Amino acid sequence: MNNPIKIKFNERTYFGYKKSPKWLKEKYRKAVNYICQDCKKNESEIGMLEPHRIKRSCENGLYLVVPMNHILNNVKMLCKECHKKYNYSRKNPI
Repeated sequence: MNNPIKIKFNERTYFGYKKSPKWLKEKYRKAVNYICQDCKKNESEIGMLEPHRIKRSCENGLYLVVPMNHILNNVKMLCKECHKKYNYSRKNPI
């Protein structure tokens, strides 16, 4: 089950997930107008965008339910090709 985790920040409570639920992925996609944040191509050209955690889950990085430009945000929306570049660089550090 994908239950939210509570996070306290500046006297407010936010909720985050280790694995992004479908409804949250859709909110992220809509927040970036369905455009990859790296290559700037529209989802209609490149396929559905994927959320990428900037801070990994092993570093306590979560998919957060906050506005995309919020200080706690840990997500970048990417196409498959751009997402591969990030994941590849983590597996093979230089």
